[in-house]
Amino acid sequence: MKSSHRRWTLDLFLVVAGSVAALAVLLLDVPGSVVRSLFVVPFIVLYPGYALMAAAFPERRSDVDSDTMPKKEILTRPTPHTAGLLYSVRLVLSVASSLTIVGGITLLTNFLGLGFSATNTSLGVFAVTIVLTASAFVRRAMLPAEVRSGLPSFSIAYSSAATAAGHIKSPLSTEPRDSPVPLLVNVLVVVSVVAFLSSVGFAMVETQAPESDFTEVYLVTENGSEYDASDYPRTLSQGDETPITLAIENHEHRTVTYSVVTELQRIERTNNSTRVIQERELSRTERPVESGETAYLQRDVRPTLTGDSLRLVFFVYTGEAPDNPDRTSAYRTVQLMVTVDDDATRQSNRSQNTGGARS
Repeated sequence: MKSSHRRWTLDLFLVVAGSVAALAVLLLDVPGSVVRSLFVVPFIVLYPGYALMAAAFPERRSDVDSDTMPKKEILTRPTPHTAGLLYSVRLVLSVASSLTIVGGITLLTNFLGLGFSATNTSLGVFAVTIVLTASAFVRRAMLPAEVRSGLPSFSIAYSSAATAAGHIKSPLSTEPRDSPVPLLVNVLVVVSVVAFLSSVGFAMVETQAPESDFTEVYLVTENGSEYDASDYPRTLSQGDETPITLAIENHEHRTVTYSVVTELQRIERTNNSTRVIQERELSRTERPVESGETAYLQRDVRPTLTGDSLRLVFFVYTGEAPDNPDRTSAYRTVQLMVTVDDDATRQSNRSQNTGGARS
């Protein structure tokens, strides 16, 4: 029997192609849950385990799988190759092995300090799948052509389905299977397993969505060698610098250069909304932050507006900030309500404090 009839490389090619496509969908952040699921679910629940089974069992089960042997010879000809797996068993073990491999890689990346990262897990699964597929190719190539495992032919798949349905006699039995009950039970079991694994895979896809990568931004005050998220300065003075520290926690699983634009806004509150009626940009800066690190960015705020309806806003962007930053375009936004005294107010306060002290 020719090796081409066994299609012993086609299944390996499909595993590699599917893995490459799934990795591209994940790394390129292709939108759409349906599209991501179509590519990523097999990548999680099938490809790595199938590659493992192909490497561990490079031989086909027996000549019963042959698509060229006459049916009359199936019962009389001995089956010398029994080291392989039936294709149905191979698929079931592939699914179980895939979930084990993916879970193991996820735990390993976390143990190595890389965190539960969709990117790291995907790269790990891809690498393991490619290595196992290459191993399977080598092991199959070392075997005689007539015993190499591979995709079963359509005729064999149809014959197996027909045998299970009771339409033809089983090659391993002389009696037809007339009862449809075993077939219905098997179909229900298969559908249930596929539905469960698909839901698990879909959940893992959604968990690996971009929302799992995030940046946390908040204001802090320096207390000796530590930082506290309290006791923020609420009263500033026009023309005087007041240090305010912005904390940026990078959980994007990559190094990110953040741009921070500081604005002072005069706002007007109505019944159901807040409107900005005046704004001044105070500063802008950039800061690269490593994955898993927290950067403390101190800004020396010098107010140019005065009043008690002022809002100090920090617009945070990944990459370069636009000329006109706002809440809509900003990746993260932090604000602090402040009051800014002018020179006359400060002088009056000083005089009152001095007079009060003398009296």
